[in-house]
Amino acid sequence: MAPFAVCSMCRKPIQLGSKYWRCSVSTCNSGRIKLMFCSVSCWDAHLPTARHRNASAIEEVAQAQPPK
Repeated sequence: MAPFAVCSMCRKPIQLGSKYWRCSVSTCNSGRIKLMFCSVSCWDAHLPTARHRNASAIEEVAQAQPPK
């Protein structure tokens, strides 16, 4: 079965029904860019390059269609 998505940092597959995390900052989730992370540590690793002032990891569950 094809994965739901791949982690934006480590490129591990995120399977349907599993938890993943996304960034709370709108620029990380708008347009064609939809950053998804397999763990909080992968989300945390993107912060130094993203230069967010106030961000958090939002826990989601991978469902049949990726978020829009």
